[in-house]
Amino acid sequence: MDIQKIKNPDAIYRPAPFWSWNDKLDKEELKRQIDEMADKGWGGYFMHSRVGLVTEYLGEDWMECVKACAEQARKTGTFAWLYDEDLWPSGFASGKVAALDESYREKALVLLDKDQIGENDKVMCEVNNGDGVQYICVRTAKLGNLRYNGGSYIDTMNPEAVDAFINITHEAYKKAVGEYFGKEIPGVFTDEPCVLMEGEYNVPALPWSSCLSDYFYEKCGYKIEEKLPHLFFELEGYQKVRFDFFDCVTDLFLQNFSKKYGDWCRENNLIMTGHYMAEDGLTYQTQWVGAVMPHYEHMGWPGIDKLGRNLNQLVTVKQVSSVADQLEKERVLCEVFGCAGQHISFMHRKWIGDWQAALGVTFVNSHLSLYSMRGERKRDYPCNLFYQQPWWDNERIYSDYSARLCYMLSQGKREVDILVLHPIGTVWSEYSPLHKKDGFRIEEGIYGSKFYDISRRLVENRLDFHYGDEIIMRGHAYVKDGKLYVGTHGYSTVVIPPCSTLRATTVKLLEEFARAAGAENIIMSEIYPDHIDAVKADGPILKEAVRVRNTDQLIGLLDRKYADRVKVIDKYMNHPARQIFCHIRNTEKGKMYFFANTNNKRNIKTEISLPAKGNVKVIDLSDGRVYPAKGEVKEGRFIINADFMPAGSLMLFEGDIPADSDILPKALLCGVMFEKPEGEVTLLEDWTAAPLEENVLPINDVTLYLDGKLICENVPVNRIWHEHFYPAANGTPFKAVYEFNVASLPSCEVAAAIECAENLDSIKINGQEVKPLKQKGQLGAFDMTVSFKDINFTKVPLTGFLKEGRNILEIEGIKCNNIVGPGMHEKVKDPDRHYPTEVEAVYIIGNFRVTDINREVFFIDGDAKVTGHADFTDEGYPFYAGKVRLSTTVDGKFEGRNVWLKLGDKNLACASVFVNGRRIAAQGFEPYLFDVSGCLVDGKNRIDVVISTTLFNLMGPNRVASIDRCEYVSPWTFSHDSDVTDKYYLRKFGLKNAALIMV
Repeated sequence: MDIQKIKNPDAIYRPAPFWSWNDKLDKEELKRQIDEMADKGWGGYFMHSRVGLVTEYLGEDWMECVKACAEQARKTGTFAWLYDEDLWPSGFASGKVAALDESYREKALVLLDKDQIGENDKVMCEVNNGDGVQYICVRTAKLGNLRYNGGSYIDTMNPEAVDAFINITHEAYKKAVGEYFGKEIPGVFTDEPCVLMEGEYNVPALPWSSCLSDYFYEKCGYKIEEKLPHLFFELEGYQKVRFDFFDCVTDLFLQNFSKKYGDWCRENNLIMTGHYMAEDGLTYQTQWVGAVMPHYEHMGWPGIDKLGRNLNQLVTVKQVSSVADQLEKERVLCEVFGCAGQHISFMHRKWIGDWQAALGVTFVNSHLSLYSMRGERKRDYPCNLFYQQPWWDNERIYSDYSARLCYMLSQGKREVDILVLHPIGTVWSEYSPLHKKDGFRIEEGIYGSKFYDISRRLVENRLDFHYGDEIIMRGHAYVKDGKLYVGTHGYSTVVIPPCSTLRATTVKLLEEFARAAGAENIIMSEIYPDHIDAVKADGPILKEAVRVRNTDQLIGLLDRKYADRVKVIDKYMNHPARQIFCHIRNTEKGKMYFFANTNNKRNIKTEISLPAKGNVKVIDLSDGRVYPAKGEVKEGRFIINADFMPAGSLMLFEGDIPADSDILPKALLCGVMFEKPEGEVTLLEDWTAAPLEENVLPINDVTLYLDGKLICENVPVNRIWHEHFYPAANGTPFKAVYEFNVASLPSCEVAAAIECAENLDSIKINGQEVKPLKQKGQLGAFDMTVSFKDINFTKVPLTGFLKEGRNILEIEGIKCNNIVGPGMHEKVKDPDRHYPTEVEAVYIIGNFRVTDINREVFFIDGDAKVTGHADFTDEGYPFYAGKVRLSTTVDGKFEGRNVWLKLGDKNLACASVFVNGRRIAAQGFEPYLFDVSGCLVDGKNRIDVVISTTLFNLMGPNRVASIDRCEYVSPWTFSHDSDVTDKYYLRKFGLKNAALIMV
């Protein structure tokens, strides 16, 4: 561990986003965007084909762009990561693999009624379950699926299909940019490969492969074709058949996709990273991948995804971090923040990022940074974390913090002494797709829910653990010196959660462990296993092991056994602080303790007790500075008091590392307070507010004509996209009419921002022709003088053409667009002659005031005039997407005193503070306490606070009922007619109060 790197970690430890290549790519704009990322503290970017791509995927221009980005990576000290697919899931190579051979297409075992059997279904057997005859068939995926660019998904258990995928994709990259492998291009991301796209089937379905029958017979000694009904119905011996079936499916996927892929990457000096489909639950992964943990063995830096604005995937993170720790993988990736919504803040990102770091994630792969936001692209599972956001200038608030955290938690070895066996085999033996109708009562209701509860309770009680995957244990587990090892990690305690079956290899290993360490170190939680390899055992399994009846008993037993562990007490509630997660690592320089408050609403005042006798340091992850911890030793333990802000965190280090100062600050910007600043309080008043960007009024209702025919009149624009505009044939003439009202004409310049305005045939305001500031087909780097927010939001001057009352803006053009559905596009045949057009919201921009009636009707109301600062949505800026500078003066005697500026009630993404023109700091999460000591002079001082908002109020979805409670935003969230309302939901933006605290 290099202490200096804590302050400024290398690029490899910094966040690297999914960089959405989603339009016609321009090299100069690509390089500009890389410069933006490097400047804001990002370490790299995954060059990722996303919805809307115009440049031919893997074509000559694409490869030239990849090469240009690799060269720019060299210049900026960043890393250009590859991504292996055109959209996702990985494997179909933009539709090319399935087109090569029918045997390469995905196959499924489906249960059908007679009238459901189609030309792509091969009947394997019929079954009469008492309700009539049904047929078990092998269904081969049809070509023509738009999701796969007219192809289909592939059979990932078929080695020839996987070879074709690698030859088309990876070998093409090797030929074009192989000189950068292992240097500027460190690795490749594989995204959501699976054995069955289960969600695409509306009938009971299981994975199948042309390779499965022979492999099953060779491994299991009987023909699966003779037992197919057992996979759906509870016939005698069904548990064994299902266990064997999913065991074979997992083996084939493991050997023919993951191992093959991982081997290719290692041979070509690339890191295989990414994640698999449906890692999240026992049933979910059974359906889609069989079991996910065994695949991580073959990845260089294994990963997961974490979608939504919540903390719901504890098991998912522990699965991947367990294997990474056991098999000594350098890093654990998480694709994170997708679907969290455009209003996600620095606080939200820190909250989620700290939670996943406490569980073992050390590589932040942010979802998503959009090359272009035009059309459907802006709805691509937002948020968009990039230059279009108003807070972008302060991105280092998060990127520097995250880099330090990921660097620290990549050092040394995690301290874990408990192994929890993973019960995926039990769920295999019980799973049937027919159980979906009762919510998988057995798989989830009996086994899954108890497993999730045990996992959560262990973490909450700081009883850290790893999962033991039985397939990985088969090759990597052994008993040594009284411990059970998986890879390099040894465990003194093994917990067997409720399950029905264990593998014979696992039972043999546990029996050896019991002889070496004592059976009392194996704890079984009811339901106890009574099957071996899904066959009823002759007698009790591990009969000397400790048996507990429920999770409470399990936690109580472990609490006593590990009484000397780290303890954190919630001093308000006087009980263990269960929402403070802990990650402990041992390094050559000492031991680190990372604590994260996983509650983003409540501050938690704690007493932390470490099994240490002193020499404890505090590492401030907001700047990397090191301080001596302020605490005391009691009964051989080090006690420190810390008040965690909502989503706050604390890094402690026990060992000999140099401190930057002998005085521990009262509070750290990472969200923890050791001592509340108390003293003379001066409330800051008489603020003046100055918006730093133009105001904006989005026009979200439209009248549409296609080929001269009226289609819709004055309807929400979301009704247009997938019902009318995108389905229209390219080449169709269209006209879109937008209306807006002006109560009082502003004196400022006014413009409209229209997506791809330069490619329209005509733009009129109140019958007068107006011209965009770009030429038809014009590309090039982003220029804010001609574009608004995004490269494709082109400005069209309207000054002098507005009138009081109703104004009509008309656009006419030829439909040219490659979007074919939410999140889907088709290949553009001639990108050089593709001049895209869109029918989207139009943005009227200028320094005017916007007035509303009940958040339903909005109109321009003269020049901008701001009188308050608590909520700018009530100050004529309801849709504003920018920054506001708040200024005041304060008079007093400050020299020689410790002074803090505290921001009070607020609604913002981040805030930057300036005193007498000097920048103090930018903060994006609590405590929003700025040390301004030494910056104030005796007499009059000027204080500026620059606050930023997000894109949410401008781009939404903000006309959707209950959007304020929506934790998962997808393209479909924008277009659900049943949820659209006339009333806008707008998030507050402002700063209500602030004060100086002087000691």
